[in-house]
Parts: sequence; C-alpha cells; structure tokens
Amino acid sequence: MEKYIINKDATIKEALKKINDFSAGHTLVLFVINEYNQIVGSLSDGDIRRGLLNNAELSESVDKIMNKNFHYLEQNFDIKKIQFFKDEDLKIIPLINADKNIIKIINLKEVKSLLPVDAVIMAGGKGTRLRPYTDNIPKPLLELNKKPIIAHNIDRLMVFGVKNFHISVNHMKEQIIEYLDNTYKNKDISIKYIEEPQSLGTIGSVGLVEEFENDDILVVNSDVLTNIDFEDFYINYKDHNDDMSIATFNIKIDIPYAVLETKDKIINALVEKPQYTYYSNAGIYLFNKKNIGFIPEFKKYDSIDLMNDLIKKGKKVTHFPIRGYWLDIGNLENYRKAQDDIRYVKF
Repeated sequence: MEKYIINKDATIKEALKKINDFSAGHTLVLFVINEYNQIVGSLSDGDIRRGLLNNAELSESVDKIMNKNFHYLEQNFDIKKIQFFKDEDLKIIPLINADKNIIKIINLKEVKSLLPVDAVIMAGGKGTRLRPYTDNIPKPLLELNKKPIIAHNIDRLMVFGVKNFHISVNHMKEQIIEYLDNTYKNKDISIKYIEEPQSLGTIGSVGLVEEFENDDILVVNSDVLTNIDFEDFYINYKDHNDDMSIATFNIKIDIPYAVLETKDKIINALVEKPQYTYYSNAGIYLFNKKNIGFIPEFKKYDSIDLMNDLIKKGKKVTHFPIRGYWLDIGNLENYRKAQDDIRYVKF
C-alpha cells in the first residue's frame, strides 16, 4: 500500500520519482495524505504534467497540484459503486475509514468486486461416482489444468473480493486441510474448517459455524466449475430483498412431435415441436445468516430442505440463471469434459 501513498509536503520531484519506480502495468497514481494520515487528494502523472505546464516548480509540494475531487470507497459501501468505478475505467481506489485514513488500496485490475459475504465451500463428499480417481484423493483435490477443483472455486471467489472462507470437510479431510493451508497461507484471506462429525447433507454443516463476519452467506459446492458473475448474483439478491437465492442452469428439452394441450380430454391447442426450458439447482446459494436458525444441529439437512422450510414460512426464495459456464463435476463423464473445457473457458 505504501508505494501508492505520498505526504502532502513531499515535492513534485519526489512524486515523479515515486511514480517512475512503478513497474510496468501499474496505474500511475498516488494518494496524498496529511500529517494525520488522512487522505486529502490524489495525484496522477497527468496531474503532474498539467501542473508543470502551468509553471509549477519541481521543488513545490504536491498539495499545490493534487486533485482534491478524487474517488474513494468508505467502509460499508454500496457494491454498485464498484460497478461505477469499473464503468469509469478507474483502476486504483482507496478504501477509507470514518477518520479518512486509508485502510487498503483496491486494484480493480486484480479484483472484480469486494463482496461482503462469507463463503462456505462444501467439500465433505466421498465422490464415489468418480472412482477410481477418488480412491486415494478426495474429490475437491482432483485436478483441472494442474489445479484442484476446490482451488478454482476459491480463486474465483477471491477475484470477487471474498476474504472469509469456511470449508466443510469430512472424507479424507486431512488432505484437503493440508493442501489449503499450504497453498493459501500467504494470501490475504481467512480459511476456517467445519469438521463434520458425520455427513450432514449438502448444507447442514453451515449450522456448525459459530460466527460469520458478514450478514450474507454464499454457499458453493466444491465440485462445480463455473465462471458465474458472483457480483451480479449478489446485487440481484440484494436488489430483490431475497431471503435466499439459488443459482440455476437451464435445461432445454426439444419435443420432436406436436404436443396437445388438453383439459378433461378436450384439446385446447396443438403446439408443433415445442421447446421447454427448466431451471435446475446449480449448487450455489446466497442467504442471510438469520436463516441459519432453520438448520438443525448435527442432523442431515440438504439445501432443498432449507428452500422448502423458507417457502413454508412465507420467505422469499428466488433463482438466478447462470449466463456463463457451469458444470457439475460429479461423474467420470463430466470430469473428462471439465478437463477439456478448462482450457477454453474464460474465468
């Protein structure tokens, strides 16, 4: 973070030197702070050029030419502000606290968003349909393009700014824990483990988490490969004030014959070779943590049970169609397909 920060009393020449030291690909901008470490402006290479053209001296302080009308994010910001910055093609944004101190510098070339969610990745399954591959390796550690499936999911979530991870483990859990601890030990994320005493279904282990950092929980099955836009998913969920939203994929069925629409044996219409579209559960869910109360302790409980319980209580449960790539790597055929697809899917 320090490489992007300069004191307001520093000279223009010092700012030029600092920007000149940036490596290729860096956005050429500095953020100016005062003696109280409060942000007071930004300074780009363009600001410096304009200042020099207006007869500023290299020995003058940067506060003479800095931009006081700069962009920033405050804590508890609206996620749509990230979209605005991306639309404006801004790359480097400071995140500040109530005292105007910089908490961190956000590089929008490296992250797509900053979603305020806790992620739960369900990684406790045995993967019996993937034998013999899973005889000695847990399903989440099967590799696609030399990287385990679970790592593809974690990396995708990190791109959207997710920081807090809870990994539900059971079968061959030691291998999963060892891999994740070694792979992500120097990353700016938190990984905690939910160790199931027995199989608790597709969402039951969420009820074992003592505390979540954020109000909303994103649950992802570890055996899906997808380039879903998690930011779109989250915004849609918040905009509609959903209690739970389920990501879905389309199944289209073509009927090669004319279909009769009937009632009490009376034909009302005839549709020639219709196509029907159905929405199926993609194993990705968003819900508010207050709904964890529906999940029983230490009992098998599936995602469909939570959906049904919420619906029975009159809660709002919606679905979000995935517009990109999605594949359930639950059998040998799909695992082989994923090994081929991973080379061409844009993540």
